[in-house]
Amino acid sequence: MKKYVAVMAFVAVMVVSSVASAATFKPDDEGFIRNWLLLEPITLDEKAGSHDEDNQKDFIEKEQYAGLKASAPKDGEKVKVGDKEMAFKAFQADDSIITFPEGDNTMNIAVTYIVAEADMADVKLKIGSDDSSVWYLNGKEIIKVYAGRGTEKDQDTSSTVSLAKGANVLICKVINGGGPTGMCARFVDKADAAVKNVTIALSK
Repeated sequence: MKKYVAVMAFVAVMVVSSVASAATFKPDDEGFIRNWLLLEPITLDEKAGSHDEDNQKDFIEKEQYAGLKASAPKDGEKVKVGDKEMAFKAFQADDSIITFPEGDNTMNIAVTYIVAEADMADVKLKIGSDDSSVWYLNGKEIIKVYAGRGTEKDQDTSSTVSLAKGANVLICKVINGGGPTGMCARFVDKADAAVKNVTIALSK
């Protein structure tokens, strides 16, 4: 009986995870993405508290887990960070700004999927982050910023990029020197209007 209960509990967890991964969402009224896969904060050394390229470049350029830039995780998927296994977890924010757990000298990694019904050219990614951050779209770096600041909307804007038909992988890494930390992101078109005719998914 105990074995049966354990098996059923495992199946229930797998079903919940599968449902979360299969669900699709919409950007909010301003185009901000509120649905992400998050890893728990990764501990960095004290250099992370200095918000400049000399001190943070290694953290920004390092792949914290194998194949990070080209990865396409789903809810519950585990990755090896150093000697520790960490799992991605589905997260839905109540606001356009995503708030990460506070922690001195840490990094948060977030992943989401932008699903387009057709190819979309001439769009840009607008982001905010507390503090420094780097952003990858379909494996290509499109924004990198070194800064000590609070999160505000549209602090940085990428060059023109394209969204391909289907699922586009957006990944960000945010370094926190100390105190509150978070980020926000949305795509805009060439007229600087929010891109809202896409869906957001948590698996590719």
